[in-house]
Amino acid sequence: MSLGFAKKVGMTRIFLEGKSTPVTVLQFEKNYILQLKTLEKDGYKSVQVAGVKKKNSTKPELGHVKKYLSQELSFQKLAEFRNINLPEDKKYFDINDFSDTDLLDITGVSIGKGFTGVVKRWGFHGQPASHGHDHERAPGSIGSRWPQRVPAGKKMAGHMGNKQVTLKKAKVVAIDKENSLIFVKGSIPGSNTSYLKIQKVK
Repeated sequence: MSLGFAKKVGMTRIFLEGKSTPVTVLQFEKNYILQLKTLEKDGYKSVQVAGVKKKNSTKPELGHVKKYLSQELSFQKLAEFRNINLPEDKKYFDINDFSDTDLLDITGVSIGKGFTGVVKRWGFHGQPASHGHDHERAPGSIGSRWPQRVPAGKKMAGHMGNKQVTLKKAKVVAIDKENSLIFVKGSIPGSNTSYLKIQKVK
């Protein structure tokens, strides 16, 4: 089992079996295991991981990290992964815990698109472009006769993106252990330089 925080570097392509394959490059630095929570003590089972080292940490962060790690380190990202079985002597995750045949669950925050209309946000076809229409990208009627209110969840214009998204079973196609890079097939939610939670699927 491998998990932790990875930095999204960007997209490129690599050649696999003579074919060009689009990939997203993730940089996975060492992630330390802080705490193992158990059913008996905490009421649930999880692994708390610290990643992304930084200089300016708050005093509560420093105290929490110092309590569980022998060396004095500061981290920007702390997260819990539930229902994980790990050996007791496991202290950290690094690039050596991954292989080029893994499947990953990747969680990140999608890129914000701002306030968008229904055509861009939901893929509406819009109105006819002729016969007197002056706004062909308008949503049209939203149901004024019944139930005489706007139902919850109605597809309308609004804020698009900037939400937490989880991509299931993303395929790893290559590993660069020297530079701590993971090459994942296809695109991944999140902007470049953002940090993602990744977890290897069994």
